[in-house]
Amino acid sequence: MRIEILIHPTCATSYKVVKHLHSKGLLDRVELAPTSRPASAFKARVWSVPWIIVDGIPAATDPVTPEEAESIVREGRAEIPEDPEKAFMETVLHSAYAASVAVVHDSIAPVLDEDLASAALRTPLGGPDPGQLRVDDNLYREWRNMLVRALAISLVREIWWTTRGHPPSIEGLGNLEALAGTWLLAKASIGRAGLPGDPSRGEAVGARELAEFLSKAYKSLVRRIEREQKTILGDREYWRLVEDLGLA
Repeated sequence: MRIEILIHPTCATSYKVVKHLHSKGLLDRVELAPTSRPASAFKARVWSVPWIIVDGIPAATDPVTPEEAESIVREGRAEIPEDPEKAFMETVLHSAYAASVAVVHDSIAPVLDEDLASAALRTPLGGPDPGQLRVDDNLYREWRNMLVRALAISLVREIWWTTRGHPPSIEGLGNLEALAGTWLLAKASIGRAGLPGDPSRGEAVGARELAEFLSKAYKSLVRRIEREQKTILGDREYWRLVEDLGLA
């Protein structure tokens, strides 16, 4: 069984999975690759990280625990979801790319992708076939607020990165709706690929909701991201490992 895991070193789940597999002496049983190389990520059809591929088929992605990753590597066994639709939406929630595409289009249809569903459902490891998935926009509506809140976390993380850990106050961000709308369009697209036919209309509702949540939760989100990123970036042993593996 060939197992490939694509990660980004600043991803909290990737961080935990890599450290755990290393502690168990299992990294030599997987092929690790960084998503920092666009061509590699495109070729592997990555929607989220970590992206675990078994014998060429997407087999797991976030949310995935270190213990489940270990089980996949050791035994080829995963945690098969009891509720496939919920499992798929959880995966969309944990993917800033998938969540932003859904919100910008205000529909789940653009992310109903076989690879994403395969990873969410653990299909090649005994999970249900993606063709059995029954997800529609009614379910999307139930999850929409959670998707927007998850995207707010991603936006604040990127503000933290671009300011090198010194994000401005909420007032320093300027027009929050313009910021949120611009970021959403950028996050949901590769060039123009992935954008609605009329992008000026496609992001309006999502931008407003994202801006409203930011205005209420910005300080707490900054503190959350600061704890997360300082833990990861300050782990010297982890970064030595990442560099040795060519993942930096």
